[in-house]
Amino acid sequence: MKETVWNRMEKVSLFSLCLFLVAFPLSVSVSQIFAGLTIAAGLPFLILRKNEDDSKNGALLPFLFFLGIYLLAFFSSLTRAGKNPIGSFFLTYVKRSEFGDFWMLFLLPISARIASSEKNRTVLKRWIFFSAYLLVATGCISLFTEVRLGKFVSNGFKYALGDRLQHFSGNVGPVKLYLPIGMMNTHLTYGGLLGLLLPGLILEWFGTWNRKKDAFFWFQTVCVAIGLVVLLLNQSRSIWLGIFFLFLCCFLHGNRTLRKRLPSVSKRGKWTAVAILVLILLSSVFLLKDNWLIRRSVSQIFEIHNTENQRYYIYKNTLPIIRENPWFGVGGGNYTEFHRRRSETMIAREEQLWYELSITPRGHAHNDLLHWTTIGGVFAGILFLIFWGKLFLSFFGRNLEERFETLSLRSIGILALFPAGFFQCYLLDDEVVLPFFVFCGFFLAGKNADAGSSETTTVQNEGSAKGFGLGAAFRKRIRVLIQTVSALGIPLFLYWIFWIPRLNLEPLEAYNRRIRSADPGLIREVQKNILKFESNWNEKRDGASGISPRQAELPFQVEGCLTHRYPDPPQPRTEPFTFRIYVPERDENPPAHAEITMIERESFDQDQAYWAHAEKELKTSRFELKKGKNPIRPEDVLPKGPSLGFPNGVFFHDFRIRFSGFHNGKKADIPRLYFGRICDTELPLTR
Repeated sequence: MKETVWNRMEKVSLFSLCLFLVAFPLSVSVSQIFAGLTIAAGLPFLILRKNEDDSKNGALLPFLFFLGIYLLAFFSSLTRAGKNPIGSFFLTYVKRSEFGDFWMLFLLPISARIASSEKNRTVLKRWIFFSAYLLVATGCISLFTEVRLGKFVSNGFKYALGDRLQHFSGNVGPVKLYLPIGMMNTHLTYGGLLGLLLPGLILEWFGTWNRKKDAFFWFQTVCVAIGLVVLLLNQSRSIWLGIFFLFLCCFLHGNRTLRKRLPSVSKRGKWTAVAILVLILLSSVFLLKDNWLIRRSVSQIFEIHNTENQRYYIYKNTLPIIRENPWFGVGGGNYTEFHRRRSETMIAREEQLWYELSITPRGHAHNDLLHWTTIGGVFAGILFLIFWGKLFLSFFGRNLEERFETLSLRSIGILALFPAGFFQCYLLDDEVVLPFFVFCGFFLAGKNADAGSSETTTVQNEGSAKGFGLGAAFRKRIRVLIQTVSALGIPLFLYWIFWIPRLNLEPLEAYNRRIRSADPGLIREVQKNILKFESNWNEKRDGASGISPRQAELPFQVEGCLTHRYPDPPQPRTEPFTFRIYVPERDENPPAHAEITMIERESFDQDQAYWAHAEKELKTSRFELKKGKNPIRPEDVLPKGPSLGFPNGVFFHDFRIRFSGFHNGKKADIPRLYFGRICDTELPLTR
């Protein structure tokens, strides 16, 4: 009787886990229901029914490491509860802290237990690929739909007024493209799921190249191709980096294996492959040309200064929190409040950053390691690295050849989230962390060979190891340890090499005013000529201007300053808006005139409201320009009423500038613009 009950519970946990694999690319709510059923059926089975495979799959230690992270964050938060009633503390803590995802962690050992059975692995391998196909298909559909699929389906296949629409991405001929997010709410969440599923799909497809090309192979080929296109257009740069890193590890760890998987190719086949590669490159150039979001994503990888610079402010205000609370952190659920205090200190020192910091998300550190270290202290950060170290030890400890056609290879995408997590908190996103813990269990338990050929390979390898003796086994362990430390240390080292010069900038140096114009070349030229420091106005230019007089005479709008003063609730500004136009002495073709129109623009967070700022023209002024300093005080209408609280009743006053009087036949020299602290270059501001 007892065996029957246990068998039924095991079947229920397997069935609910399979349904979870189908559900998580479609709906986080439904997937959580099936995840809960899996835990309810699998946890008693895990605790009360010991299995010798549990020690082999290696899932217990990673589970305990991450459990330790959660507990450190919890106890740190508990010490800061003060005199709050314990019931009130728990209610608030569970609601606003990272502890809300705690229950999901139990899926790691449960999924590993389920995957320890060869029969179950055979079933799960099919379902995990079906999950990948669903994810790619929904991403492909969302690429062509203006509405968000998740909301559209939940509303009964209707668009509800006020629902957020998709981000327009660009055109391919007459076809409009949108940022692909599948059934998810954000492109980063969808990118995280692609990072989990796409690498396994690609590697399994690659492993079948030297076999007969049947209909299923071509179906997989189409899915992989669509998946790569969707990944590119999704623009999750952190996931691009993570998948590249994972494939690099696979190549370095198993390059012989990968070469064996390549088919013998005829001369005609090689030319065909070259033609396909050229076609792919030309298609990529075409997409890059007509897709402004991709162009922006690629260009910002190499820029120190850019307007999407919020991570700078997040990290700049997070590192002092760690320095002040190194051992135990600030506790779960407290990151937002501590970061808000640091931001207010920065605003008080540099008031121009008020709007920039108000729209900077501070719910998490946008870096998994940094966030867990901030809330749980240095020991939580160490446990986090050990957790990943255990996963990479498992990866490097087994030949890549032995993973082909196993559940482990199909869930190998978990490793892509380690470097990707340096730029985004994927392990705080319940839509990503839920399948992540399941895939960790699959990866650790699914390394067991499922095919006879792989089992034979394993036995042969073990026999070879015995033949070489303990020395060979020791050398192998040392090699695996070095590979693991390198896999952890190199991304961490490169991350800080990337960010140290950026974090050494002062806040105003990292800040760039937003510029709008019909001509991208003019935007770049104006951006180069906005001065961070007034003393640099007469410095020699780096090179000749790349724009013509016709381009230079187009209007452009520069972000100005706010109509009210910090702190909140703000008071109306009483001083006029002023700035300076500097015409360097060496300029050969500067403008003779400047027409400046003051533009009043709203100041709420457009990403939160998903609504563009309304704006209106105020007054237009005209100025003669000479070499050297040109003080500019445009006609303006200052606000009179107070604000109940930022951003209500607070506006930007932007500058729409149009230069004229260039000489034809020469490249135009754009003057340099200096706006002071808060558009206050001519009159000192007093509180």
